[in-house]
Amino acid sequence: MNRKQFLTEVEQRLSPLPAEVRNELLSDLSQHFDYGLVNGKSESEIANELGNPEDIAREALDDPNAAWNASPPLRQGSFARNLFTFLGLLFLNLLISIPIMATLWVVWVSLTVVAVSFIAAPLLAVTDYALNSTFYPAKFFFSITMTGIGLLLLPGVRYLLLLMVKGTVRYWKWNQTTLRGAY
Repeated sequence: MNRKQFLTEVEQRLSPLPAEVRNELLSDLSQHFDYGLVNGKSESEIANELGNPEDIAREALDDPNAAWNASPPLRQGSFARNLFTFLGLLFLNLLISIPIMATLWVVWVSLTVVAVSFIAAPLLAVTDYALNSTFYPAKFFFSITMTGIGLLLLPGVRYLLLLMVKGTVRYWKWNQTTLRGAY
């Protein structure tokens, strides 16, 4: 097993860990490879010395003392504090956060529909030609232009999707943490 295979397998098995912890462990393993190569060892020898990637990942995941494995301490507040926290989050979400997030998601959906529609434009031009038996070159070339624009929009739409999902999940986790009393 070479360095790339070894590190890829360990990284896949460490996917439950937070990114910074996973990257730190992978960096340590990579340094072991660097040190071994400087000392004249082959990548397969170094991989054998390090051991089975599954065992390394299992050991890292089973560490009960790891900081990433500990949940934030819960504060047992008074009933009034818990009630006001709940009501504050309820009004914040209903009046501000949910309408803004819904608007952003609707904008994302509409951009996705526009991109897909632009990409499908040549199919519509061919369908128009099949139904009406008249071919307009300008219409066909315009539809090809629309396809190009749609293909240019797709990476942006994908990037927006990743941002939206990440933001929504982070906001949801913040709500949960606030309700549990960690803030």
